[in-house]
Amino acid sequence: MEPVVVTHFTDTVQLFMEYPRLVRGEEARFLAHVTVLSTGEPVRSGTLRLEMTGPDGRVVTITAERPARDGLFIPVGALNTPGIHDGRIVLSSPQAQETIEFGTLTVYPNQKQALSAAEAEHDEAPADAVPFLLEQQWQIGLLMERATRRSMVKRLQVPGQIVAPSGSSAVISPPVAGRLHRAASGNLPRIGDRVQAGQILGFVEPPLPATEAAQLTANRGWIKTLEMELLMRELDLETKLLEVKQALPQANARLEFAQRTFDRLAKLREQGLGTEEQYDEAQRNLRLAQVQYEGAVALKNSYEGAAERLEEMRALTRSSELTSAAEGSIVQLPVIAPISGEIVAAEHIEGEYVEASDELFRIVNPDVVWIVAHVSEFDLGGIQQTPGAVMTLVADPSRRFDILGSSGGTLVNIGRVVDPNTRTIPITYEMPNPQEFFRIGMFVDLFLETQQSIDAVSIPESAIVMDSGRPTAYVLLNGERFQKRELALGIRDGGFVEITAGVEEGERVVTKGANAVKLAALSPASFGHGHAH
Repeated sequence: MEPVVVTHFTDTVQLFMEYPRLVRGEEARFLAHVTVLSTGEPVRSGTLRLEMTGPDGRVVTITAERPARDGLFIPVGALNTPGIHDGRIVLSSPQAQETIEFGTLTVYPNQKQALSAAEAEHDEAPADAVPFLLEQQWQIGLLMERATRRSMVKRLQVPGQIVAPSGSSAVISPPVAGRLHRAASGNLPRIGDRVQAGQILGFVEPPLPATEAAQLTANRGWIKTLEMELLMRELDLETKLLEVKQALPQANARLEFAQRTFDRLAKLREQGLGTEEQYDEAQRNLRLAQVQYEGAVALKNSYEGAAERLEEMRALTRSSELTSAAEGSIVQLPVIAPISGEIVAAEHIEGEYVEASDELFRIVNPDVVWIVAHVSEFDLGGIQQTPGAVMTLVADPSRRFDILGSSGGTLVNIGRVVDPNTRTIPITYEMPNPQEFFRIGMFVDLFLETQQSIDAVSIPESAIVMDSGRPTAYVLLNGERFQKRELALGIRDGGFVEITAGVEEGERVVTKGANAVKLAALSPASFGHGHAH
């Protein structure tokens, strides 16, 4: 008897199970092949539990503790209650945790009834069925997808390029010819530096005429002479101030001595002792000592005041006002960034003489980019008023960007003038570039909406295999059999193709490994040998 074959899919795994016609009380082997859908690889570890609920409500559980080999679990057991059983498989593996409700199983009372049912249900495989065992599928990582209905849009493919939007790119030239100097805040900007609008990037010092250059030299000499004279005066003043500071303690000591002498003679005079001449002499000495001390203090204060005034004069020689006067007519004109952005070109160095026509810096703001494509005048009739567009990079066509959708872009303009040489009209979109992924100058392909086909059956483009010049696909019949179908194609959109004939909604087509199935179709005997379980 031919075994019963079950093919069942969940969101994560494919189950292909074979088992003999079940007879009450007879042991049966269930060959359960489990494939991970996302990778096409077999489940290599874990346990598989087969649970069967009979008509009496009893549950029979048969467990395979581990795979017999990669992808194959073989639970073995018998059922003692004839009738229809609801079956499910509980898979527990690091690769997938899944409960698979795969349908019903029938347990026959005896072999005769099982044989009769097998003869009645016998279903010949189509003559063009292509056998391709799961072990062979696992080796190549075969993948499949369902044919589904989706909104398909016919698009016109046109070449394009990423450019800087108007106002987001600037070339900065010097205001006049002259010597290039850094800004006071640091060095000249370099490639890769970010700058802000209004930021001073550097200065340009224009050359001086001969008369002004001579005056500049004279002014600088005058400043040097003044500084030298002030230095000499400062040294002389410091010497005299030091002498006064040294004499001041001596004057203070003489004052204290004269005061003590005067106080002692004054007491003796009150007691009727001492002479009048001694008292008068002590009084004169005290007055003289006071005058000398006060003179020394006044001289010290005078010298210190002079030192302060001298320091103010020296500070004046260093001040910007006096320096500017001495510098004569030297002018430094600022180089200012007109926009915010990134420096992408900086060809000159500090101290270099630059001409007014030279390019000092080039700034580009990469936050927003424009995509400009050129549409033939013969295709304009199919372009909508605000056409949606999908963009791919020529360097990386696998990545797709829905400009007016998830990418957050807008339509800027559809040209009004046909280029007389190329007979094309520019169409411009704007897109944000927060990660700065898009680079100015990149080539792109733009797919413009021209026609919609709503709710069309579609399959991935990768499922299409050309055979003798005709598009075909390989459709899964059961876990290990496929069938070649010739296709009638419609709109292509976003990696999918509309199928107007050849594949029905819900059928699964091979998207990876289709060429291997095609080879199997050429030599079915080489790919269809049975399992060695």
